[in-house]
Amino acid sequence: MTGIEQTLALSRMTIEEAGGGNPVRLAAAIHAQVGKQGHTMGPVPVEAIAAALDIIEIRKEATENLEGALVTTAERSVGSILVNSASNHRRQRFTIAHELGHYLNLWHTPTSGDGFACTKADLRQAGSASKPGLTRHQVQERQANRFAAELLMPVSRMRPFLDRGPDIDAVLDLVDTLDCSRETMARRYAEQHEAAIAIVFSHKGRCRYGISSAIFPRIGLRTGDPMPVLPTPQPGEAISAPIEADADDWINAKPSGASLTMQTLHQASGFAMTLLHLESDDPDEAHDMEDAFERYTRFDRR
Repeated sequence: MTGIEQTLALSRMTIEEAGGGNPVRLAAAIHAQVGKQGHTMGPVPVEAIAAALDIIEIRKEATENLEGALVTTAERSVGSILVNSASNHRRQRFTIAHELGHYLNLWHTPTSGDGFACTKADLRQAGSASKPGLTRHQVQERQANRFAAELLMPVSRMRPFLDRGPDIDAVLDLVDTLDCSRETMARRYAEQHEAAIAIVFSHKGRCRYGISSAIFPRIGLRTGDPMPVLPTPQPGEAISAPIEADADDWINAKPSGASLTMQTLHQASGFAMTLLHLESDDPDEAHDMEDAFERYTRFDRR
């Protein structure tokens, strides 16, 4: 059992009033205060943030079925967070942020007798929380994951890397800069990039899933589908050079006058992530794609 030291001064009331039940606004309100205290670069100090917002303990213990849990009062006056000590440091950071998302979102309520008890599957919940047919539990878990992503990987700290051309090296640099896991960071990178990119995750030659930016066409691969032939890196390297790809292998409908490149990071145990980049050969069409991204991001900020 370990306590945590408070090194930030944050107004929880201001944060909750600004954020309400919206995970994006809650995280933005935290960053607005954290930034005024000089924390604008490098890993987000998630444990110090938790302490400043009345989390009195972060307990790290080995657990079999849980990644994290939140114990709090009905009034949310204080709280304690349990984190699976068997998970690596970067996953623990995400779990802490996830549980903090439950704590600060006053709309969230326990959906079982165990309170806020979150499994690995809960921390993998992705996509829109407003998707029809979701249970209350699924909505809350997706919102807590969105909050964690916004808190640990704010676009303001990612901006220098997003402004570079699409490249897996930028993802790996972000992993070290923000102290987040590769897969979590790759997902966030793809979602936030202004170019037409996607990242497809695979294992032993089979597609696991893909994630894309706002203007990338629909990925044609489904979970379990055989992967197209992936580019191989030079001896001693893990990342291949970008090469031209056959769009028919990857996407449902390639826009006319566009070319697709791919770059693959080969990882241990047969895992891989492949970055796809669709570029228009017509400057006017490229400008139209950028306009589409601007319209999307304006809508997403509402």
